[in-house]
Amino acid sequence: MWSLLISQIAIFSSIFTSGSLAAPPPPVNGQCDLSKVAIIGGNFTVSDEGNRGSVVKYSCPKGKYPYPAYIRDCLYNGKWTDQNKKAICKDVRCPRPLSFDGGDFYPKQNFYNVGAVLNFECYDGFRIRGSVNRTCQENAKWSGKTTICDDLSGDCPDPGIPIGTTKAGNSYKVENKVYYECQGGLEMFGSKMRQCQENHHWSGTEPSCRAWYAYDTPEEVAESFFSTLSANFNEVDPDKVDIDFSERKINIVQGGFLNIFIVLDSSKSVIKEHFETAKGSCEVLIEKISSFDIEPRYSLISYTSKPIEIVALRDDESLQADEVIKRLKEFNREKAHDDRQGTNTREALLAVYKQLSEQENRDKENFMKTHNVIVLMTDGKYNMGGDPREAVKKIRDILDVRNGREDFLDIYVFGLGERIDQIEINDLASKKDNEVHNFHLENADGMKKAFDNMIDEAGAMDMCGLSKYHSEDPEEKYPWISKITITRLGAEEKCKGSIVTEYYILTAAHCFIVDDLESPDKTKVHINGKQKNVKSIKRHPKYDPAAKQDKNIPKSFDYDLALIELKDKIEFSSTARPLCLPCTKSTSRALKMPLEGITCQQHINALLSGDLVKAQFIAEEKVREFEAKRVQIKQGNQRNACLEDAKLVKNFENVADIRDVVTDQFLCTGGIEPTVDDITCQGDSGGPLLIPIRNEKRFIQVGVISWGTVIHCKNSVRFTKPVPKEARDFHYKINDGLDWLKEILGGEGLEFLD
Repeated sequence: MWSLLISQIAIFSSIFTSGSLAAPPPPVNGQCDLSKVAIIGGNFTVSDEGNRGSVVKYSCPKGKYPYPAYIRDCLYNGKWTDQNKKAICKDVRCPRPLSFDGGDFYPKQNFYNVGAVLNFECYDGFRIRGSVNRTCQENAKWSGKTTICDDLSGDCPDPGIPIGTTKAGNSYKVENKVYYECQGGLEMFGSKMRQCQENHHWSGTEPSCRAWYAYDTPEEVAESFFSTLSANFNEVDPDKVDIDFSERKINIVQGGFLNIFIVLDSSKSVIKEHFETAKGSCEVLIEKISSFDIEPRYSLISYTSKPIEIVALRDDESLQADEVIKRLKEFNREKAHDDRQGTNTREALLAVYKQLSEQENRDKENFMKTHNVIVLMTDGKYNMGGDPREAVKKIRDILDVRNGREDFLDIYVFGLGERIDQIEINDLASKKDNEVHNFHLENADGMKKAFDNMIDEAGAMDMCGLSKYHSEDPEEKYPWISKITITRLGAEEKCKGSIVTEYYILTAAHCFIVDDLESPDKTKVHINGKQKNVKSIKRHPKYDPAAKQDKNIPKSFDYDLALIELKDKIEFSSTARPLCLPCTKSTSRALKMPLEGITCQQHINALLSGDLVKAQFIAEEKVREFEAKRVQIKQGNQRNACLEDAKLVKNFENVADIRDVVTDQFLCTGGIEPTVDDITCQGDSGGPLLIPIRNEKRFIQVGVISWGTVIHCKNSVRFTKPVPKEARDFHYKINDGLDWLKEILGGEGLEFLD
């Protein structure tokens, strides 16, 4: 858009200076010459057949980039931008080191192509930090972290010399400053000046010098963006303990609050494809945030020459993630914005400032406790309204972002599309030590992928029932499942279990005989492919399989509940985390309920209301390690059919009252009405019956797989033939065993409701 505007200005300028008031000449035949746009070694597409306003997009093989630009525009004068420069796919090159203190590097070359490796070493008396070996990647960036040789003589650690930069200043005492510049042809991301502060950390962000064609990968964005965003989540959670994220100390704010502003550039220079992808990315972001145990206020702002508030902090709906997503989906920028020629980023950020001012007037007491995250998605090209940095200054001033309050504001800027102004997005983004707040992705799809991958970071590991639902790795989708193997006389019994604390696995009592309790070493638990040794096995004290033989019931499954205590702690990760149990405070957070004044019955009502309740269990298949099986819990009148099918079991032919077998302790699934339910196999025993919440991003366990009426599988593989209509599964109801669970797990960090 800038190039089109500049060319038009140049045309009008030449007309007026010649003294002529005639209209500018029309474009040649209304088209640009398509013979001028071919690219050597790559491909291209042309919109609108080369007519005025058409756009040429270039693409090159991996490891190459299109020179002189990714895009060419057909201008008003009938010429393409940079028409006299022949398009060619050139080799991607990474910046070369200009200097390196306290050590040496090799090989020393004038340029480094994709795949080149730099090796670093430090002189005696210097300690190495960062990466010893770094590889030039396809995105024109070096792998790893900046390599630094530090003699530990300063108050602050040596800030290093990122590849492609030069540094002025070699003293690292408090208040000393260092200054950075990029080698010719590179643009700087990060801070040009950094100062050693009293806390022995450097101000600002480590600089990064990039070629114009360099970009951030979705994986880099996910790691950098979410590690710092997670810090905000933890700061507003009063029940969290201090955690260190990328060397940033998190100070817990009791009763804290969080605002999240999403600001979308809707101007014409952001093509529709990129804008729609940005909207989809925002939906993913809000869904991700809603997975956490927090409740932020959202603001959605779209802008061209003027901003439009899709959702504002003042709206009641700003607290409802589902409503915010609904409004975002319904938003149509073509209908909403009459003028899409202008890009007024300053006015859009002033809209953020005005909402903050309103919030301050409404609730001055809590305003200064509120953390604020601004996510700006733009192509970085403002062309009206003045410098947007002025609006950022007003936002910083109203939040008093200085003197230790930097953590109360994070501004992330995502560059969209191929026309990024790297300097502008760098200037608007926050600058914090060991953090990255500005990103330039290769394309808009990369941003959605980045948000899709950002969920599993250190601060979220102990949140119960959290699923990386989009992952292709089943163990990340179902990270609370464990496999249990009991060895008896050379044979193996297999069951499942669920992780409930760092040391305990919840499973079924019927998986174990008395000898197993006395020899726990014969039982092994496998989590994420790693074997865990067992310290003890505890069955519910009321579990007695022979308790009802006087009623002609060969084996009773009442109180079919057991806990396995592990010798070593489970290190929570993306493939090993706890599952939510009803009537606990962690489940209250997952259900977005208050932590105080909530009863256990309110949890049960929220999870198990209605005659049919959608649920899942996790099966083990040969083709896929774990797989979700969908069922419906039958309650009320629907449960009567379960009782009738249980009567058909041969072992229960002489039972006078089937309710002595299927007691109220059991939840029933299975059958073919109203839909055909999946059926459990023998190896599924002890696994969790799950209620999905938050669009299947969180899960709460309501039952333990106990017994069934039919065997519809062999060696854990389900038969392909139709499920028998009398096939039913029964699951021990978790809330019936809560007193016993609380007695054991209450001292394991699991907080139960009063």
